[in-house]
Amino acid sequence: MTLLLASLLLQQPPPVACDRSAAPVAVEQGWQAYRREAIAEAAGHFAAADSLCPGSPAARTGLGFVRLRQGDAAAAERSFTTALRGDSSEADAWFGLGLARNRLGRRADAIPAWRRALAIAPGYSDALDALLAAGVDSGLPLPPRARPPAPAVPARVTGERFEVRAGDDWKPFYVKGVNLGVALPGRFPSDFPPDDSTYAHWLRRIAEANANVVRVYTILPPAFYHAFKAWNDAHPERPLWLVHGVWAELPPHSDYDDPKWKAQFRSEMRRVVEVVHGHAAIAARAGHAWGRYDADVADHVLAFIIGREWEPFSIRGYNRLRPGRTGYAGRFLAVDRGTPADVWMAEQCDWLLAYEWEVWRAARPIAYTNWPTLDPLHHPTEATAAEEQALRKRLGLAPNVRLQEYDNDSEALDAMVVRTTAANVAGYFASYHAYPYYPDFIGLDSTYGAARSSAGASHYYGYLLDLKRHHAGRALLIAEYGVPSSRGLAHLQPEGLHHGGHDEREMAQQDVRLTREIREAGLAGGILFAWLDEWFKHSWVAIDLETPRERTRIWHNVMDPEQHYGLVGLYAGDSARAEPGGDPASWRALPALAESGGVRLRVGSDAAFLYLALESALGIDSTRWAVGIDTYRPDRGQFALPGLPDSTPTGVEFALVLNDTADAQLLVTPGYNPYLGPRPGMHPTDLDAFYNRRASVDGRRDDRVFDSLFVTTNRLRVSRTGRIFPAHGVNRGRLRFGRAAEGSLADWFVDRGAGLVEVRLPWGLLNVTDPSSRTVLARVRDPGPFRTVATNGFQFVVVAVGPGGTQRARLVPGQPFVWPTWETPVWHERLKPAYFAMQALWGSW
Repeated sequence: MTLLLASLLLQQPPPVACDRSAAPVAVEQGWQAYRREAIAEAAGHFAAADSLCPGSPAARTGLGFVRLRQGDAAAAERSFTTALRGDSSEADAWFGLGLARNRLGRRADAIPAWRRALAIAPGYSDALDALLAAGVDSGLPLPPRARPPAPAVPARVTGERFEVRAGDDWKPFYVKGVNLGVALPGRFPSDFPPDDSTYAHWLRRIAEANANVVRVYTILPPAFYHAFKAWNDAHPERPLWLVHGVWAELPPHSDYDDPKWKAQFRSEMRRVVEVVHGHAAIAARAGHAWGRYDADVADHVLAFIIGREWEPFSIRGYNRLRPGRTGYAGRFLAVDRGTPADVWMAEQCDWLLAYEWEVWRAARPIAYTNWPTLDPLHHPTEATAAEEQALRKRLGLAPNVRLQEYDNDSEALDAMVVRTTAANVAGYFASYHAYPYYPDFIGLDSTYGAARSSAGASHYYGYLLDLKRHHAGRALLIAEYGVPSSRGLAHLQPEGLHHGGHDEREMAQQDVRLTREIREAGLAGGILFAWLDEWFKHSWVAIDLETPRERTRIWHNVMDPEQHYGLVGLYAGDSARAEPGGDPASWRALPALAESGGVRLRVGSDAAFLYLALESALGIDSTRWAVGIDTYRPDRGQFALPGLPDSTPTGVEFALVLNDTADAQLLVTPGYNPYLGPRPGMHPTDLDAFYNRRASVDGRRDDRVFDSLFVTTNRLRVSRTGRIFPAHGVNRGRLRFGRAAEGSLADWFVDRGAGLVEVRLPWGLLNVTDPSSRTVLARVRDPGPFRTVATNGFQFVVVAVGPGGTQRARLVPGQPFVWPTWETPVWHERLKPAYFAMQALWGSW
């Protein structure tokens, strides 16, 4: 307590007459009115009680809360202080005093008041919540822990499989899981949904998909654990199991033994254990969930997986820092001979196991996160950067000076060097994030390509078999896998299991295939990535064109594969948005920008697309269209459209050319093309550069030359044997014709009955780096970041071309299309076909 408050409490007024029968009645009437939100009536009752019993602590406490509701924190502080003069053991008054001081901007004075309330009433949850919200979680009273008399082991690893308790027996458990990310559109990943109902809805849907495991990467809000426990309590016949992660950032200077960083990581492991046992009070921290955790879900926690996809440079750095650390003898895990990083991973897993056993007398399987980049296998097609540069020199190839990817076969983490001790009753397993398209060695290794699953030749299946052989005798879990349903494509894979470029039906088929191959390879199960599409994410192929990066969460880049893995699709706009081949009324509802010569141009937008609707009385079937799009400055760019004789009144950066259903694409003027695509006379190694560092629309041209929107997805590689694997890529500007209801990646459609040409163009295809603020690309700089500017809107030039190339109509709107900016996106959700495909597959096992 502060010295000022102490002195005030000592200045007790002399006793006065008090009507001890009527005053409590008035106080109770005051609280009844307060709970009904009748604040003025409550104030009258509390004032009456105070007049019946002047200085009554109960009356003054009630008046204090009334003053808070009325917005007068200073008056509230005076009322609570008066109440405490009369009774310093009044917990409500101490709590209210803390609230008043906090609202007055004196948090440091509020905290002792809340602590006093909690000391008087240890179960005072509002006071505890206030302290946690203030960032205080030390020295708080929690209910005592009762260490069970018998060990609690709900799950274990036996040989190469998981098992779970079934009464007094054990039964095999094959993991059919879903990774749960929780970032909704417009939110950062740490902006967690706070309410039980959201999590309850998701968990019900996951269970209805016949999944049996939910994986989380970090501690979620208390509402998640309440919903998880509620589901299992209500559905004991089909419970969900939890695989809980412990997140970590990389340590400073690759020193995993840095005292501060290591202490923070172990504190997080301790918190995870306490959270799943329903015995935690976590203070508010930036980027983390917090609150009172009182839902004990430990009986359905299948396993822990600690850490992240560790970067190879960090593992290499630690191995060099601690070269003599090759063994570990722990209570539950041991390493006889391994790398320093192997030893460190085993030590941390052992620490978590020991903490849970000592405090809760509970155990369950554990693993650390690994991925192909750090697998313990040898990959002859995957040279390190240094090896490849030397091979290029020997072969007479130019060095790749912009090579920035990881060395994907230089360092390793090997779960097989870890053994369990006799004290370990739950076991240890290997956990991998393994996708079919990365690293390149999965798709380039001819041995992997010779493998055949039930789906046919499969490099991915071949890799899984190789991984399985190395981990023989140990349970191997694929804790992440899947393909995304994005329009954009970041990496090609031999069997078509690409990193993006799948419509939603293709995604469903590929997810089913991968899930089957994991089972056919004899692994312990798989956890599909992911539950939700998440707009905040970035992939390498799009990240430099998503600027400012912190605003990616409020627009949907359909060119970015990382945003599209969800079984639940999160889509821009409302559910009635315009879609190619959809309701013509939604296209006709777009604002008309201009009309001339029998052609009307309608333009609209949402957080994902620019929409163009061409209405024409000229005969849709016999007309091809060229649309110039000026996105940056009307005095710069290309002043002529491809194949057309007349110049345009405004410089355009893009040309939308719709010849027929099999030949339609978006082209870009060379000065505005951020990517280096193939050109006549270009050597294959030139594609290594990836970015067109001279891209700039500083001038004007009228030569009708446009580039395709080609992007190199798989760079030229040189294997350790000297074999050259050529580069590959895709034309992002090639437009798909069709109905969106039949193919989710449809870009355009001709509705002959309605006389409409319907086109939707992703913002990311138009070099719009943030549509929410109308920010567009201005220059690709070398060196340094891309330069962007705010556009004043888009200008259009529309030309209708008839048979023989005759111009039938020309439309030049007199004003630009300027769309509204936003801070909160409009979006809707629906289950993708992959949800139902996985539901059928998992239900058959």
